[in-house]
Amino acid sequence: MAFSGNATGLDSSVSQVANMDLTSLYEANPYAVVAAVGATAAILPLSTMLLGRTSKPPPPFLTQQWQSLSLVSSQQESHNVQRLTFALPHKQQLLGLPAGQCIKVKATTAKGAELVQAFNPISTDDTPGEVVLLVKAYPEGHPEHDMAKALHSMRNGQTIEIKGPFGSFKYQPGKYKAIGLLAGGMGVTPMINLSHVILKNPNDKVKLRLMFAANSVEDLLLKQHLDSLAAGYYGKFKSFYVVNEAPEEGHHLSLGLLDKEMVAKYLNTPPSDDVLMVLCGPPAFRADMDAVLSSLGYTNVIVIDDM
Repeated sequence: MAFSGNATGLDSSVSQVANMDLTSLYEANPYAVVAAVGATAAILPLSTMLLGRTSKPPPPFLTQQWQSLSLVSSQQESHNVQRLTFALPHKQQLLGLPAGQCIKVKATTAKGAELVQAFNPISTDDTPGEVVLLVKAYPEGHPEHDMAKALHSMRNGQTIEIKGPFGSFKYQPGKYKAIGLLAGGMGVTPMINLSHVILKNPNDKVKLRLMFAANSVEDLLLKQHLDSLAAGYYGKFKSFYVVNEAPEEGHHLSLGLLDKEMVAKYLNTPPSDDVLMVLCGPPAFRADMDAVLSSLGYTNVIVIDDM
C-alpha cells in the first residue's frame, strides 16, 4: 500500500481499510485480512500524529491584563502563613514569571473592597498548571493585614485576579561567578524561583549562597525544600540560617541577627564586578543588610522590595 505524503491521504487510506468487509474478505482470502489489519495498525499511529492529535502546550499565562484564577487548595505552612494554590486554565500551562520578578494580585474583602498587592509566587516551571502563594497573617494596622485576611478567608472555588510580570531585575545567565541571596522572613519567596532558574541551567556555573534570617525555626519557611536544593546541587547552592529565638537541640543554626561577620563568613567571596548580592525582606532588614554590604565593599546590589 502506498502512503500519501499528507494527512488527508493517510486519513483516506485508514478509512478504506476500516470500511472493508473483513468477514467476506476472510472467506475469499484469509491472508488478505492479516495484511489489511497490519496496514491499519501501521497507519493509525502515524495518522494520529500527522492529523495533529497531540496539541501544542498553551502559551504562558501572565499578561498585563487582569485574569482570574480559582483557589484549589489552602494549607497551613506555619503558625501564621498559609500556602494557597490556584489553578491555571491548562494543566501543562506555565505562569511565565521571569526570575526575580513579581505578580500583582487583586482580591476582594468580605465588605466588597478591592485590594491590590505584589506577591512572589513560590511555584516554578517544575509544577506547571498552578500558582502557589505564601501569605502571612499580620496584626491589625499593618499595611498587608487586609489583603492577608482576605486571602486567608478564601474557600476552594473562589477567585483572585493576577497580572504581570513586574520588576526591573532581569537575571543574565553566565554574568556572575557568585550570588549572595539575603532573605529576611517572607523575603525568601523570590529567592525560590530565582534559585530554581539558575540551578536547572547546567551551563550556568554561578555559586549561590542563601543567608536566611527569621525570628524562629518555625519562621524558616520552605527550609526543607532549601535543604533539598543544597543536597541536590552540592557546592553550587548552600543555605545558612539565622534565628532570633534560641532553637531546640538538634538544629544547626546561628543565633542572633545576620551581621557583617556572618555575611563575610557565609559568602566567602570578596567583592568584584562578577559578584551580585540580592536582598529581600522587611524594610528594617533591607536597611541593615544594605549597610552591612556597604561596609564589606559590595556595591553590586539588587533590592527586591515587591513582596
